[in-house]
Amino acid sequence: MLKRIYQPMAYQTETLPNSYWADSVPTLPDCEKLPIEGTLKADIAIIGGGYSGLSAALELAQNGADVAVFDAGRSGWGASGRNGGFCCMGGSGKDCGYLAKKFGDDAVKQFARIQHDAIDLVENRLTDWNIDADRHSDGEVILAHKPNRIRELHHEADELAHYTNIKSTFLDRNALIERGLHANETYGGLHVKAGFGLNPMKYLVGLHAQCTAAGVRIFEQAKIDRFSENGDHYLLHAGDTRISAGKIVIATNGYSSENLPDWIGGRLMPVFSGILVTRPMRDDELSAQGWTSDLMAFDSRILLHYFRKLPDNRFLFGGRGGITATPAAFEAGKRDLLDNFNRMFPAWRDIDFTHHWNGLACLSQSWRP
Repeated sequence: MLKRIYQPMAYQTETLPNSYWADSVPTLPDCEKLPIEGTLKADIAIIGGGYSGLSAALELAQNGADVAVFDAGRSGWGASGRNGGFCCMGGSGKDCGYLAKKFGDDAVKQFARIQHDAIDLVENRLTDWNIDADRHSDGEVILAHKPNRIRELHHEADELAHYTNIKSTFLDRNALIERGLHANETYGGLHVKAGFGLNPMKYLVGLHAQCTAAGVRIFEQAKIDRFSENGDHYLLHAGDTRISAGKIVIATNGYSSENLPDWIGGRLMPVFSGILVTRPMRDDELSAQGWTSDLMAFDSRILLHYFRKLPDNRFLFGGRGGITATPAAFEAGKRDLLDNFNRMFPAWRDIDFTHHWNGLACLSQSWRP
């Protein structure tokens, strides 16, 4: 039996979340269903059909492997279809200086290159595969939510200059207003010129199509209950179906179980994050608040808020919060998110929201990658 950190409501896989992303994609990709009985064979079995699982499947299939992907829901059910659509730097709760003390400058520079290569990979795929994923935003802006956080922004700029080749520009409060980045509780910003915003589900649909074209078999509603090593291969169980594979890739992120396999228990720290999306706003409504930029943004809180204007003038606002998966907890999380939105963007207090959803973002216990 799979061991989960949260209540069952966090892991119900029958339907996709009520997200703007799912509603914005006219047709979601079809997947295969597992047979009730019998044994499937593959060179490599991948557990999890999100970005990581499908990207691994595509790379492996293009290099000649027979690959099968298994998702307990469907592709994009988990974090890959619930996130805020920020294709950007980031991957650790610790800054570069802290990591350098632990691992050295060269390791941190390599980590930064890996992050930047990931941005380039997505950008190249969107171009090469001709995917219209509503791309926008020249990088992102980090906003100081208190005056004493401005010094941290300058420190961040110094670290970017030392460990990466990414350009950044400091913006004082007046510069933020001039650039259409006005929100309450912001006292300065750092424009980091790497990354862009996109519709995560449109990207996932394109990635899914490339996988199937490469011969990857993708199964939905296919929860792997357990697996065992048997000599030179693994035997996976999904209900009455058995899968024989030479290797396994686990790509379940914050939706991992604590015992698949046992050694993963206690290593991951999934936390809830919620997102609200408004109706499309008129230009005068955007101007009334003073936020007209399409730059991705997040603030300097530990439990940060992240937000951006979408290409159709909707506004996306997300934030961390919640430690239980119950209807009451999800409703409380929504109210808290709305309170924060109204405090930061008071001119939009009466703007209607069309979507709210949440999901698990995965951290490591050490906050390190």
